Amino acid sequence: MLERHDLRGLFFITGHVAEKLRGFPPILEMLETHEIGYHSSSHSVRPTIFEFTDIGDYGEAYQISHERETAHINPLTGQTEGKGGIHSIRDLFPAKKIDAFRAPGLCWSPPHLEALRDLGIRFDFSANISSTPVSHKGITFYPYPLVTQWYGSLTEYTSLMSSILRNELTVLCLHPNLFVSQQMWDSIYWKDNPKYLTQPLLKSFEKIPTSFFKFRLLLKKIKLFERVGLVNVRSRLMEAKTKLTVKPIDVQNCYETSMQWPIRYFNYKPKFLRYHFIKFFYQKRAD
Repeated sequence: MLERHDLRGLFFITGHVAEKLRGFPPILEMLETHEIGYHSSSHSVRPTIFEFTDIGDYGEAYQISHERETAHINPLTGQTEGKGGIHSIRDLFPAKKIDAFRAPGLCWSPPHLEALRDLGIRFDFSANISSTPVSHKGITFYPYPLVTQWYGSLTEYTSLMSSILRNELTVLCLHPNLFVSQQMWDSIYWKDNPKYLTQPLLKSFEKIPTSFFKFRLLLKKIKLFERVGLVNVRSRLMEAKTKLTVKPIDVQNCYETSMQWPIRYFNYKPKFLRYHFIKFFYQKRAD
């Protein structure tokens, strides 16, 4: 559908999915014409990013992140098992730069992101920091995404138009699995790691075509906006020329936005993560 409208997507893929995609050459062929980003090694497998970095020692949280994002994570036990993670996706797409990251649930953790930066990640699509791209500690932070799913409602179109008219850059974030599933695929992890893996329930055969139809309408609208000069659709990531200016209220808002997903869906109460945000934003980089 994207190619039909001459549009390119940025597909954020987990290490787990990268391992499975080797068995689906037609999907790999379609993805070759699009940009590929990294979506963590294991998404919602416990311990998640917000759990294994929620420790008092920032440096130790960094080391744990580095280890887990370069390893295969057992989807039932959460244990590391050999090479995987970001290596899996780079092995799968050797000709592409895998240098963009979006955290699961838009919940990012500073020591984790610094570990990814040192693994070659240069762009983040998770943080609620600025309405324009800004750089901080070697990372370009893109604006917070507008939506995480698309129903084609008047409210959604109004929000889209408002963002386009107000902001220099608008980022749309969609979960393709919700075109066909009744709920997010990772709901089996919300209480703890499951004993076995299950598929989410599918939507009815009447609703699935409607989901795709509404998405096609969105793509047509975007192309219309582009033709009349209202938007310019970017196909390449660009490093920010503006450095981040930090205020205490910005850091608090950024932290609270990041914690919405774990608090709401995992009933998790952070202990040290707020201090990691303060350290990340206020402590200068050694190099």
